[in-house]
Amino acid sequence: MAKLLVLNGASSAGKTTLAKALQSSFPETYLYCSLDAFWNMTPSTIPASSENFPHLKQAMARSVKALVETGHNVIVDIIFRDREDYAVFREELAGVHSVVIKVECPLEELKRRECQRGDRKIGLAETQFHTAHRHVAYDFEVNTAEHAPDACVNQVLAFLQAEADKEEHSRA
Repeated sequence: MAKLLVLNGASSAGKTTLAKALQSSFPETYLYCSLDAFWNMTPSTIPASSENFPHLKQAMARSVKALVETGHNVIVDIIFRDREDYAVFREELAGVHSVVIKVECPLEELKRRECQRGDRKIGLAETQFHTAHRHVAYDFEVNTAEHAPDACVNQVLAFLQAEADKEEHSRA
């Protein structure tokens, strides 16, 4: 059965860094599916926003489901801006087991990273900081300001192994 990890957090929280580090740490192949890749599909003449493309996250969820159902392990990098975003994503992934991971760091660190990146609208991270984690049911969480990427990877891998061990014991 293919595996699905969903990383949710505000812009600049470290989701992409964590996803790429996880991808290279697993013995199995994992595809990386980011919301940014979907936004990058939009025409440059139309601002990439939920207002202009209201069903893009739904399309992403359907794409992810198709990948998982055809046997691909997937790591998703996304931001749920509100309860509806999360509910639509979960509804589209009905029947697919996933592990949802909260990727967080303090607001001041988000702001610092956002300025350092230079590829994000200033203020986006702060706006998302206040809404990203509301209404989302998490299986695990990491704080990317408190722990380096390798430590976060090790925490996630340990959690996943513990979950696999629990599942194995429940079947025995």
